[in-house]
Amino acid sequence: MTTFFLGNWATRVYLFSVAVTAVILIGGNLATGNHEPSPAAIYLIGLTAPVSVIFAPVFLLNDGWLTIAMLWLSVTAGVLLNTLLINTIMGEVGKLRSHRA
Repeated sequence: MTTFFLGNWATRVYLFSVAVTAVILIGGNLATGNHEPSPAAIYLIGLTAPVSVIFAPVFLLNDGWLTIAMLWLSVTAGVLLNTLLINTIMGEVGKLRSHRA
């Protein structure tokens, strides 16, 4: 499982950027006392696009518990799919380099 999430430099950079953005979003919400998605959620949705854009459009990010659940579930799905795609691309690049040598 660690090779899936931390197997190469591209996934590490991607997951680090998503984690930093999530911490900033949660920290801002805790600092202000407002637990609704803030405009910083747009950055998190952008990092985990296209899945998060499909499941949590910006116009649906209104008030309510369902909005918060939809945001975090769509971000989680986006992270998993994008990590899979990055690993697939990096794996293919590695195979191409080994055939050339």
